[in-house]
Amino acid sequence: MDAPEVSTSRRTLLKGGSAAIAAAFGGPIAAMASRVAEASTSSCMAATSSVLLDSPYGALAPVNDLTTGLPLIQLPPGFSYKSYGWRGDVMTDGLITPNGHDGMGVVRARKVGRSTEIVLVRNHELGTGSSASSIIGASRTAVAKYDTGTTSSAYQLGGTTNLVWRDGNWVESYASFGGTNRNCAGGASTWGSWLTNEEIRSNSVSSTGKKHGYIFEVPADPSLTAANPNPLVDMGRMAHEASAIDPLTGYWYLTEDQGNANTLYRFRPTNIAGGLNSLHAGGTLQGLKVKSQANADLRMPTLCQEFDTEWVDIANPDLDGATLSSVVGNVSASGPYRQAYANGAAILGAGEGCWVANGTVFFTDKQVSTSPSRAGRIWALDLASMVLKAIFVSNDLQVGNSPDNICVSPRGGLLFNEDGGTSGPNSGPAVTAQRLMALHPNGSSYMFAANNYNFTAAQLAAAGKPNAPTGNLRNTEWCGSSFSPDGRVLFVNLQSPGVTLAITGPWTNGTL
Repeated sequence: MDAPEVSTSRRTLLKGGSAAIAAAFGGPIAAMASRVAEASTSSCMAATSSVLLDSPYGALAPVNDLTTGLPLIQLPPGFSYKSYGWRGDVMTDGLITPNGHDGMGVVRARKVGRSTEIVLVRNHELGTGSSASSIIGASRTAVAKYDTGTTSSAYQLGGTTNLVWRDGNWVESYASFGGTNRNCAGGASTWGSWLTNEEIRSNSVSSTGKKHGYIFEVPADPSLTAANPNPLVDMGRMAHEASAIDPLTGYWYLTEDQGNANTLYRFRPTNIAGGLNSLHAGGTLQGLKVKSQANADLRMPTLCQEFDTEWVDIANPDLDGATLSSVVGNVSASGPYRQAYANGAAILGAGEGCWVANGTVFFTDKQVSTSPSRAGRIWALDLASMVLKAIFVSNDLQVGNSPDNICVSPRGGLLFNEDGGTSGPNSGPAVTAQRLMALHPNGSSYMFAANNYNFTAAQLAAAGKPNAPTGNLRNTEWCGSSFSPDGRVLFVNLQSPGVTLAITGPWTNGTL
């Protein structure tokens, strides 16, 4: 059933509890407000699916990295970028930068003297390995770790690192959390922390008696307060993707990447005031249901199609996963989804990115197939009316190839990160590079950037990156996009090379 509205007094309390970073995030959230909800949900084009438009920023061309001189990506005219935190680089703490760069978010923006400083937390989507020394922060007791045991004789190598950007330059990086498995996406809180999410559905128990598939909280400065190594169990054990908080209610919205056995989830914390470690007080997990239609199949919407929705409760968020006989066939389902499905929850193909702005939850379904033709969807859930709307429907790899992480800029533009392959419905030339794509207010898309990573060992060594991977990695995913609070910098990762970028330029020339 649906939850009662949050009272005015509780909303006031929540806003007060978020005061520590209100100066950094209040402006951007307010600036997003009307433009995002109005532009992205009200003016769809007259078509059953989205189309590709020319970019208002101009044509893409290779641009040299200001740090290494290598043309890592393609950008429109006037844009530039600085790379940092390459896999294999030595971090400020003396440890080696892990690979598998994935979800990432801005968790703190502040003035330090006359300087402006931004702190990001970056996920590393690493699974398991044979060496305990490969656990992130293994040699440092100050780095919190969830599980230092083995599962099927292998250690959990995923975790997070924190990055510092100050006055237009990268200045610091360090390990912040380890002992987890496949830290894919996550989400920034409103109190200066990052939720790092394990993307694994497993009933296995490690040698230390721990399971995986949870969410953990990482602070902006773990040297002051170390990350709590305990999982946020009430947020569910599943193949988590993104998390996004609604700053007006303190509710979190979660996605799950479990093929044909997932929905959008809502977590209502017991401690609505927020603050570091507040989520450990627990709460209620729920799944999204289409009203008057049990287990509605939402995998093949038309552009602008709408559904009235409500929430159903999940009694045991830590229930084991199992095979589920659903209306779309036998599927491998997490424990939370098994319960949500039993209560009528809707069906998505593969949940990925999630972002909240102005009372609207934006989230993606990245599933791609040739028959039926589909290459990704982006949904918008209006939290006031609980109307769900398909604001982007790609049935063509040229239009959008498996939208993964998403973010909304302070100017109100929605950006999605491609994570697709070469197979799927394709009206154009063969897919050779993954892109950063912008969503047009009418439901169309356009290209903002393209992966251009293709280098020899000699080129990388000459650029001071001898540990970087060689070869053509253009057709690998983008991850972790997030704008600085003032909207001047886009931070984003190239996962397979393992490198973080800070992109700047004439943003006002387009919708971002």
